[in-house]
Amino acid sequence: MRLSSKSCLPFSHCMKQFLLSLLLLFWCLSASATHIVGGELQLKYLAGSNYQITLNMYFDNMNGNRDAIDPTIFVSIFEKGTNIRITNITMRNPQESPVPYTFLACTSGSLSTNKIVYTQNVTLSESIYTSPNGYYMVWERCCRNGVISNIENPGVAGQAFYLEFPAVSRNGQVFRNSSPELFAPVSDYACLNELFYYNFGGTDPDGDSLVYEMVTPLNGWSSMNNAAPVALPAPYAPVRWISGIGLNNQIPGNPAISITPQGGFLSVRPSQLGLFVFGVKCSEYRNKVKIGEVRRDFQILVLNCPKNNKPAVNVKAPGAKTFYQEGQVIKIGTADNRCLNLFLSDTDIDENLTIEAKPVNFASTEKLLNITFGMVNRHGRIDSLKTSVCFSPCLDSKGEVYYIDFILSDDGCSLPKKDTIQVAFLIEPVMDAPPTISTSAGTMVFKPRMGETLSFEVTGLDSDNDLVSLSLLGQNFNVASQNIKFPAASNPGRATSQFTWPIDCKALNQSSYLLEFKATTIVCDKVVIATTTIEVIPDYANQSPTITADLANRTYEILFGADFSDSIFSADPDLDLIRLTASGDGFNLADYGMVFKAVSGKGKANSLFSWSPDCSIKNKNEFKVNFMVAEETCKPFPPQTISVTFKVFNETPATFVPANIFTPNNDGLNDFFEMPTLPPNFCESVFSDIKVFNRWGQLVFKSNDRQFKWDGNNVGDGIYYYIVAFSDKEFKGTVTKVR
Repeated sequence: MRLSSKSCLPFSHCMKQFLLSLLLLFWCLSASATHIVGGELQLKYLAGSNYQITLNMYFDNMNGNRDAIDPTIFVSIFEKGTNIRITNITMRNPQESPVPYTFLACTSGSLSTNKIVYTQNVTLSESIYTSPNGYYMVWERCCRNGVISNIENPGVAGQAFYLEFPAVSRNGQVFRNSSPELFAPVSDYACLNELFYYNFGGTDPDGDSLVYEMVTPLNGWSSMNNAAPVALPAPYAPVRWISGIGLNNQIPGNPAISITPQGGFLSVRPSQLGLFVFGVKCSEYRNKVKIGEVRRDFQILVLNCPKNNKPAVNVKAPGAKTFYQEGQVIKIGTADNRCLNLFLSDTDIDENLTIEAKPVNFASTEKLLNITFGMVNRHGRIDSLKTSVCFSPCLDSKGEVYYIDFILSDDGCSLPKKDTIQVAFLIEPVMDAPPTISTSAGTMVFKPRMGETLSFEVTGLDSDNDLVSLSLLGQNFNVASQNIKFPAASNPGRATSQFTWPIDCKALNQSSYLLEFKATTIVCDKVVIATTTIEVIPDYANQSPTITADLANRTYEILFGADFSDSIFSADPDLDLIRLTASGDGFNLADYGMVFKAVSGKGKANSLFSWSPDCSIKNKNEFKVNFMVAEETCKPFPPQTISVTFKVFNETPATFVPANIFTPNNDGLNDFFEMPTLPPNFCESVFSDIKVFNRWGQLVFKSNDRQFKWDGNNVGDGIYYYIVAFSDKEFKGTVTKVR
């Protein structure tokens, strides 16, 4: 609580009088009061058929008996049409927290309220809670504060905590609903003959419409002898107002306490000191049909507070010599100063002031005020606080009068005093030049060759220094499909980015590319774009590689065991990388001893083919070898091929006619039996041995050397038989030895 010496000097004397009045009042309160300040029930849907019940009870810390905080309570549920009890819900172990003041500086040491919260999850079955009349839940507790000023016998008056809710199943369809959540109460006290207010309204989790009204608090059937009975069904007796007090003036004043039906704004200018209880009902509507209600009882303490003078706010339009008067309309043109000057004053010493700007019929998310709080009349030196509100360059009333409220608050207790002025104005937006875009390319059409790199700079400018963002769009292709680099750039007034595109094979996917560069600004939530377009036409030509050889596309006869070689030449006029290879037509070159090394080269590739036919050819005597050159480029020609066909033949041996007589007489003529004209060895036909037998079949000579010589010295003259063995055949005959 902020205490001031505004109208009571000296300050210490005023303070003593104020504190004494508080002590006297609260001494009376503590003499006979109990604990209930107020409270309400809530019902929250969780999931499935599960709900949570919450009971909030507000407890007087200063005058209440803590034994009155029940560790266990019983909330009863009744069907509304028949008042039949459905169930009793046990709730235990409440949680406790302080109820705050709106302004900490206004805290009173003699006024303290705690919030006692009971919660319990319950199941509301769709097969049970089906009544179209709905249901209500209730908890009864005695007793209220004994010195409440506006009801009879307050010390023995109880409270019925009451809530209505709809069936959870209607016409066979599940109906989900949570009760309204009222705005959290505050511990504030009211000051005599001063306006007291706060937002009593709340929210609805289901988006239902809420309507507020003042109601007489319910007393119920609890008593001092039965403080927390298991609730009986409705109806519940209301509290009895004292003479002169009723539903419409529960707290007397000018005006008496009231609440706005929409919004739930509670206000009163109390005309009597005391502690006053009041009741508010919040009804919820869905599709214009009432489906439930929640009641809250609460109380307000009215004190005789130190005097607090009202602050004042004055406004000056740009260039005006006098303060703005309500009813005038300020006109702000395109080129005019868009700021209003505000002058804040108060007659109290060391007064903290807070100013806020609230648009009435237009929206603004920007910070309007450059200064929102400050102190005036520091140390008794009278002064004022100056601030200004500046409207966005984009704000445009489009010929309609806009209204804005400037609300000035001081730091008086229990609630600040306010001064509000509503300013009417017409306003036009500031003119804004669009952005521009340019490139360093020097041309709008490029015809790059393969391997070249396009590179140029793109610049976006905005003369109003708005934020410029650069971007690139492919009009007839997806930019991400190419190796294009164009980093995002965004800066106030000027943005620059480098474009690069290495022209590779992917660039040949189409004949033309349209690049649309954009410079974008956002002015008054409107996108403004400047564009420039560049065309890229890739220049690409390709010629077929060539391959040559001396025996290209011919048939060549080759003797078994002979050597053959030929050079194969390939070239590419575009100097592309080419590869020269060879393959057998239906066979593997290496399997037949053919030698060819595949080679690659840029624009040229040559290699040598060589072969010496040997026994590996077996029974095959015709071989076709294909030589191919393939180019590595974006759009290659088919491989170019030449072929050579080899036909392998054997040399025909001379006729084999062995000698049939020899004369080992050492005359140097025909001294040995030998066979110099034996058929040559060929692959699998290989000489094995020779054996010579006499007429009785006895072996007289054997040799494994095809160059054998038999002198016949170990035998006499006569006819002998021989067998010459090859791996695949034999030769038989006779030879005669004559001296």
